[in-house]
This record gives sequence, structure tokens and C-alpha cells, in this order.
Amino acid sequence: MKNLNIPFFGVFGACSTFVETNLLGSMMIDGGFASNVLCACSSHFCSAEKQFRFPLELGNQRPPSAQWTVTGAGATTLIKDGNGPFIRTLTPGKIIDMGIKDSANMGAAMAGAALDTLLTHFNDTSRNPDYYDAIFTGDLGYIGKDILTDLASQKGFDISKNYQDCGVLIFDKEKQDTHSGRFWMWLYCKCF
Repeated sequence: MKNLNIPFFGVFGACSTFVETNLLGSMMIDGGFASNVLCACSSHFCSAEKQFRFPLELGNQRPPSAQWTVTGAGATTLIKDGNGPFIRTLTPGKIIDMGIKDSANMGAAMAGAALDTLLTHFNDTSRNPDYYDAIFTGDLGYIGKDILTDLASQKGFDISKNYQDCGVLIFDKEKQDTHSGRFWMWLYCKCF
């Protein structure tokens, strides 16, 4: 960033950082504070593990519910005018404590927050899952994905047709021994 010589905000929301940057950037544009916003984030394999959960140096055995972080990066450029796609609504999530005490089972711990965000979004917009081409979470993994799908179904929303978790897409738990896989949420529709 120092070489670009432009103002920036550091956003540190763990797995939700990419979506957070897009939400904040779109609000800046909508509020008239910017015309163009570059949103970028990156992560590094095992950086979260080095900080908490399973410090690699300890050599702990990972339980089957544990997820792995991805080395990856993504960027979008948001502009005030154009042909789309567009960010039309924002639904930030909140902490929902489901009473999960196993720090290795992040998918189960975060599934309640993902459900609450989805239900809030559906209620606020009067939409249902079928409106969207795709609904993504980023870090629920195999276990959390199943829990979220079941919880949504119990609330009357079938997300099974267009919902996917990015960790499930990125990692193959059988071939890579990554256990549960890789939380942010992204709803995508072809609205242009």
C-alpha cells in the first residue's frame, strides 16, 4: 500500500475480511465519500493456527472437526457507475453463541451466526434462497455446512440447491487429509 500512495483502511475480520471490505467500500460509495474503491484481502496457510487454535509448533493432533486455512487472495474494484454486477443490499452478521465449547469445531460454532445472517437477510429483503444463483460461506467446512443446511431447513428455507462452502470447494478432505475443510458469507445473483 505504501507504493500506491492512496488512503486505505486495514480491515481485519479473519475469514470475513473480503466481504467486509466490499460492504464498507459500497457504503463509502453510496454515502458519497468515494467514487472508486479497491477491496483486497489475503490470507496465508496456517497463519490463524500459529496465533490460536492449534499452534503448529506444539505438534497437536488435529481432530476431524478442525479446518485448515487457505493461502489465497482476492480483490474487487467497486465503482459508482457501471453495468454491474451491483451490491444492492447489506446484511452484516453478529455473534450467535450456540454453546459450542470445542475450539477446533469452528464450523459448528459459526453455523448459528451464518443462519442468523441468512434469516435476517431473507426477512429484510422479502427474498428466499431461490432468488440467488449461489450462496457461499467461507469457513464452515463439511461439518458446519451440514449443520447450516439442516438449521435452515428447520426454519423453512431449503438452501441445499444453491449453497456451498468454500472450504468444501477448495479442500478435498479424503485426498488432502484436511479434515473438515475451510466463514464469510456471500450471496450472489445475476442482477444486471
